[in-house]
Amino acid sequence: MDAKSLSEQEKDIRDLLRRAERTPIKTSALRKETFRRLIDLAHSSHPSLKIIAATNLKFFIRDFPDLEDDAINAVYDLCEDPVSNVRIKGYAAIVDFSREQSKWVKRNADVLVQLLQSDEPEEVTVVKRALTQHLDMDPTVTLGVLCDQVVPSDEPLDEEEQAIRDRLRSLVLAFLAGEAKRPLVERHANAFGTPAEQLLVSGLFKAITKLTPTDIGVIVKDILAALPSFKSSSARGKELLDVLLAKIRAALKADLSSGMDSVSLSSSRGYLDLASYVVVDKRLAQPADLLRFYYVSLAPKSVLGRLSEEDQAYVLVTVAQVFAAAEEMGPKQPPTAPAADLGKVPGSASNSNEEAALRRQFPDVCSVLLQVFADMPSGGHRPWTACLTLVQGIVRVSLLALWFPSAN
Repeated sequence: MDAKSLSEQEKDIRDLLRRAERTPIKTSALRKETFRRLIDLAHSSHPSLKIIAATNLKFFIRDFPDLEDDAINAVYDLCEDPVSNVRIKGYAAIVDFSREQSKWVKRNADVLVQLLQSDEPEEVTVVKRALTQHLDMDPTVTLGVLCDQVVPSDEPLDEEEQAIRDRLRSLVLAFLAGEAKRPLVERHANAFGTPAEQLLVSGLFKAITKLTPTDIGVIVKDILAALPSFKSSSARGKELLDVLLAKIRAALKADLSSGMDSVSLSSSRGYLDLASYVVVDKRLAQPADLLRFYYVSLAPKSVLGRLSEEDQAYVLVTVAQVFAAAEEMGPKQPPTAPAADLGKVPGSASNSNEEAALRRQFPDVCSVLLQVFADMPSGGHRPWTACLTLVQGIVRVSLLALWFPSAN
């Protein structure tokens, strides 16, 4: 134990720091001794001495590579100190070290992610600020660390490890959807194809393939939909819908695998809701792919007839909504417009042909949907508004086929 009083120790280290600051040779013995002394003080019993160490280690880290491991470990120890003020200074020291040595960004970002689990709200705020600063220092490396925490591990975990992993994932998603959203949207993932945007999108798409609807909802609604690259009817929007449809197909297979006559969409509904959010609510992707999925996978009588009344109503409502979105995003001309103008559907010729084919199938699909509607008990789950949309759609499609055959 140091026989000197606290005030004497504080005076000694401050004098040593002043002398080191005046030394012109960065790698001098005096500066190295000062650095060693600061590392030792990080393990002092006095919080004030630990704070001095936390705020001054950054001035020496570049000049003495043989001591940098001891120094960074001392900072990590400060982040676990019993005293809150010391811990907060330790978080700031992590940022200082990353600024001084970019090679520490990845490791330090990972440490900060773990520190999101703190039970102290004030400290969590400081940690999130430090993570945002790391995003600004190296967005691709920091986003890589964050995405690694979001994607479930392929390794088997025991119950406690899984609970920790799940909690950490929710904290990282909350950070990406909250404090990190503005710097992502404005600076780091602000355009299609930038390294940070590609890394973030690919990482979150990978996570979607392995997560539940609750976590996927945060990813889709609170993170991806906010990115500039996910604009209306964008390539990114189509990629997102494709990823969701893959999840839906797997979930629907599980729902329908039962040999029972009556089944529910218990596994599929959450993913179907997200697909509707992408197509109907946000218009991030063209409706054709989702509409085709409903035609093939849910609207056939052999499938629809096995669903519960509630799920049948859900399918009717969703098909009506997706078809309405397709019509709104398609030709805007009224039926009285010249045929030449009516045929100018935005997008490629193949997309236009596909949309026309889906439109031609619509009345046949509706014949099944409306029969199911008619067989429903009065009141109950009967979706009257959706029924009206379907009937209006049939009329519109039929009139277009009569008046402008070439457009259909």
